Amino acid sequence: MNVDEDDGWSWKICGFGIFSTNSLTKHIMRSCYPDNVSCISTQKNLLVPKKVGIFVWRARRDRLPVLLELDKRGIDLHSVLCPLCDDEVETVNHALSSCKKAEIWQAMIWTSVYLIWKNRNNMIFKKSCWSPPVALCDIQVVSFDWIGKRCKRKNIDWLDWLHNPRVLVL
Repeated sequence: MNVDEDDGWSWKICGFGIFSTNSLTKHIMRSCYPDNVSCISTQKNLLVPKKVGIFVWRARRDRLPVLLELDKRGIDLHSVLCPLCDDEVETVNHALSSCKKAEIWQAMIWTSVYLIWKNRNNMIFKKSCWSPPVALCDIQVVSFDWIGKRCKRKNIDWLDWLHNPRVLVL
């Protein structure tokens, strides 16, 4: 080593010698999933905060800190049963989609996805147009209609639904 040279760091993972979050992410993904190149790329949506994208990325890979995953990592827990329903083991799938206590949200998500698919098909096959403001209104109205007709509580008020959809499950 030459005494006159400045001391410094070099990032050996990428060819440029400069650290980047992207190169670190790719390196980690290659190490964790060497046979699955598709896991390296992550779908991004710039319309939501980064934390939402990270949450979705972690959820798709079963990396959310649900009780089963914490138990697998050796964290001492009283139980791995879902703290909301106490009926099933809390997995990512259970927490986000199959817990009976989250049934109202599941119904709203399913209705939203169904309407998006239906309107996508209408745009393709019937050449109709569907704008985001109309889509949101449709999702609210159809969710209110379908869920309101099928829930235990009757005579649901539209304004209550708009301000607090949980009134349907109380």
